[in-house]
Amino acid sequence: MKTRTLLLFILSVIFGLAAAWMANNWLNQQNRPLVTQVDTETTRVVVAAIDLVPGAPIEPLHVQLREIDSRLVPPGALTSLDQVQNMVAKNNLYRGDVLRKERLAPLGQGSTLSVLLEPGMRAVTVRVNDVIGVAGFLLPGNRVDILFTESNMTSTVLHNLKVLAVDQTQHTDENRPKLVRAVTLEVTPEQAERLVNASSNGRIQLALRNPNDEQDVMAAALAPEPAAAKPAAAQPRAKPRPSTVDLIKGSNQQQVPVKS
Repeated sequence: MKTRTLLLFILSVIFGLAAAWMANNWLNQQNRPLVTQVDTETTRVVVAAIDLVPGAPIEPLHVQLREIDSRLVPPGALTSLDQVQNMVAKNNLYRGDVLRKERLAPLGQGSTLSVLLEPGMRAVTVRVNDVIGVAGFLLPGNRVDILFTESNMTSTVLHNLKVLAVDQTQHTDENRPKLVRAVTLEVTPEQAERLVNASSNGRIQLALRNPNDEQDVMAAALAPEPAAAKPAAAQPRAKPRPSTVDLIKGSNQQQVPVKS
């Protein structure tokens, strides 16, 4: 009995140690971090470190280098801080945006307003008052139509023009009405001629558009009315037949006209 009891005790200790060892190994495997090695190529690009407004000169503290997946690098991305020296932003740049050549312009080549113009476009400034300037609610980036009034007749001569600046303000974070004296619009060369001609020969008015409205709507009242149907041409009256008298002489018969 003593030998059997001692043998069972030894076996119990062995099984217990084995179970503890197995449990310890299982816990170690659960706590071990999963390491997955992914071979991904990265590219160093220049990104904006802060938000930048159009026309703002880019300083070294405004940008930084960042490693990103090569598959996510956009065309024209800048890869060196030297490439952004003496450059200005053409569009709004937000923190973390990858800088590209298309969104920058050289500093000193004209005013900052000129770098905001799209290729082939022109900037034309028109004088406005509190009425023409939509009571001061115009802000850079708005879209407007041009109404032309002459001899008490009004028509829309230009549609969906972009407001580049109000007075000398090219961008603003305010949304309060502000009376201005001049508005600069982005137009094509043909539109520039029509705008200057309209402002010289009559009175112009700016109409503020919804930015999501891309449809050119003409005033219904200005649409030509359909021509009324012309009455059918009157048929020419038949000339009355002259009165005649039958004159019988013997076996001969003759019609003789009678004057009225």
